[in-house]
Amino acid sequence: MSAPVSVDWPRVASEFHRDRDVIATRRALHASSVDLADFTRAVEGLAGGPERDLDTVAAALADLWRQAATQPGSTFLLAFGLYAEVQHGWELSADTDNMLVMIHAVQQTWPTARDRVDDPQEREHVDLLVRHLGDLDAAFQMENGLNCSCALETIAAAAQVADGSIGVLASLDGTQAWGEQTGVLRQVLESHRLYFDGVRLSAQTILEQVVGEIGVAEVEQRAAALQRSLTDERLAVDVYQSELRAHVMALTALAHRLRSTPLPGLTFPDLKVTYVVPFTARGATDNLAQDSEELVEAVRRRGSRLIGSSPLAPVQVHDLELSDIWSHGRDEVFHETPLEPTAYRVVAAVLPDLWIAPRAPELPRIGPYRVEIRFSSFGNHHVRISGPAQARGDDRAPGYHELNQALRRGSGFMGAEDVLVDGCGTTYESVGQLAAAAVEMVSGWDEPLGVHRLRCHVDPAIDTHALITMPEAFVRGDDGEPAEATGSQILDAVGPLLLIPVERTAAGLEEWLRYDDPGPDAAVPNFLGRLAPLQSLAVQTARSTALYTPGLPDWSLLGTSELIEFVVSSRALIRQWNGHVQEAVDVATAMLRRRLAGESLKTDEVRLLRLRLADHGALIRQERALLHSEELARSPGHRHILDNLLHTSGAARLEAELDTSIAELDELYTQLGDDAAAVEEARTASYQNLVGLILYVLALFSLADLFGFLNDSLFADGTPAVVVGVELVAYALAIVGLAVWGIVGYRRSTRG
Repeated sequence: MSAPVSVDWPRVASEFHRDRDVIATRRALHASSVDLADFTRAVEGLAGGPERDLDTVAAALADLWRQAATQPGSTFLLAFGLYAEVQHGWELSADTDNMLVMIHAVQQTWPTARDRVDDPQEREHVDLLVRHLGDLDAAFQMENGLNCSCALETIAAAAQVADGSIGVLASLDGTQAWGEQTGVLRQVLESHRLYFDGVRLSAQTILEQVVGEIGVAEVEQRAAALQRSLTDERLAVDVYQSELRAHVMALTALAHRLRSTPLPGLTFPDLKVTYVVPFTARGATDNLAQDSEELVEAVRRRGSRLIGSSPLAPVQVHDLELSDIWSHGRDEVFHETPLEPTAYRVVAAVLPDLWIAPRAPELPRIGPYRVEIRFSSFGNHHVRISGPAQARGDDRAPGYHELNQALRRGSGFMGAEDVLVDGCGTTYESVGQLAAAAVEMVSGWDEPLGVHRLRCHVDPAIDTHALITMPEAFVRGDDGEPAEATGSQILDAVGPLLLIPVERTAAGLEEWLRYDDPGPDAAVPNFLGRLAPLQSLAVQTARSTALYTPGLPDWSLLGTSELIEFVVSSRALIRQWNGHVQEAVDVATAMLRRRLAGESLKTDEVRLLRLRLADHGALIRQERALLHSEELARSPGHRHILDNLLHTSGAARLEAELDTSIAELDELYTQLGDDAAAVEEARTASYQNLVGLILYVLALFSLADLFGFLNDSLFADGTPAVVVGVELVAYALAIVGLAVWGIVGYRRSTRG
């Protein structure tokens, strides 16, 4: 048996706890006399890279355990290295799939490998470390609970890690101390116990506040208790201290809002949410407008073929009845005059109802949500999912918690939930994933619809938009009774929730509490503009829209909702326009590069490409003109709302990018025009050179005939040598002139 491995454990522990840095652990592995290079290749970069196969990783780990067992201390070093790599990967990424593969591989291989370790203390310490490593699975579930803003899921998972750490600590106390390794393991366990206990307390506090079982004074006391935990020396050296600080801040901010804003008693009866997931579609042509018209017409005429063809297939296909705010491209005065088809026409394919089941088993599922795939003649196709913000049978009016969850589901950053569709056996993890599956289904409809080369593209993580409608809102009045809220009161209470886009990974429950209220956009404080009713609220970010219009009937909000959905579903369309322009730009740039490389361009080739650039530019300008047309909506007021929405939704920024692409297209169009002229000039010059060459050769022959005629006429007895010499010199000069002329003409013909 070789000598025990030498490891600077205090340095390893210091770097690991400070920021989950694994450099010291990796160096310790490399410094050991056991060759563990395969380990480094197997687990470095765990946070990213391709998906890992459990059997492959388990086979590699089994071999590593075998190698480590030949040297005392190496097995614990290897186990800590595996643990450190998982923690390091979690610090870098919210995607924990590969980390779970590593955890399960360790749990699968260690029971067999432990018998090779001779030192019973080392075996016991690795047993405890592997046992604790298994609790990280629950830690990942806790993070999912935070991203879902689900206190119940967070509490259950945090309790599992905290209680598991307590159990492992108790077992460690029952073993004999084993040098510095015992202290390192104890430090890991104690920091986990303190942090996850703190998360459990924070989540429990927020849960009790949401259901009305705790007062603001108790919230403040628990925030103070968590604040004291931050100074515990066992946590002060660990990166978890910074994460617990975020939970302390959330409780402190919650207490402040409870005391200083109308948050207590703020409710939204009949709160509804609509998720709009835009997608683009193309056919076989370069004409995007024509492709959209053909797709809409194909769904109208042949959509019945799609009904019931698969579990996710439509149950109904129909023309969507839009409100009368749209001009529909028709002249209202001369209505008897035949005109073009409607400017904005929509066909809807209705899918089976959708339900959302939170991962916490105590919570009921939410729904039903109506799911539609809407095909627009304008090209702003989208999947539309609309429904309630809470489960049926819940007697409580939705509050800030339900509002937060509704917005998170539409952000693309919601934690995993079970999204179920009636009659469909597939379970999806988010509304965005369901929308992506629906769009993928549409891509396969080219044959039944008769649309040649139908191609669709969707990106739910970027484009999903949540539209929140609040017909009513109430706050607690001075007398303790509910009073109708004003838009300003709602902003005072939950301003950051409505005005700050959702973060990808939540640092705590109700994360919006940690942010200051940014206030509405000064340029468009209320996108309803002059049509805004008194006390209303209409605010929008690139990912969400909140609409509160007290006192207005549903029918009056129908058109406004259509305007909002029209604009937010146009974002993907504007990007498609930009991509369409860039396709032409790339082709033109490639041609110009060929010319710069010395390749001769054909006149017809340049002309055809220039014509294609002109078509692309004209098509996009025509499509874009409708977006800004005064005739799209019937009234100037609704046109004003559309303009405001283009600003607040971020569509204006996308249009600015489109302007840049169009300017580049115009520049290339001009440059290709110059090239076409140069190619034409070169071709004309070549033709002229050819004609000139023929004439010059004829002139040489004529000169020879002239010399012969003169010699015969003037010198009957023979031409003198002097005359012959002069004639030869003249003939040679003519040939030299021909050569010089040919070279100059060739250079002129190839100048372009």
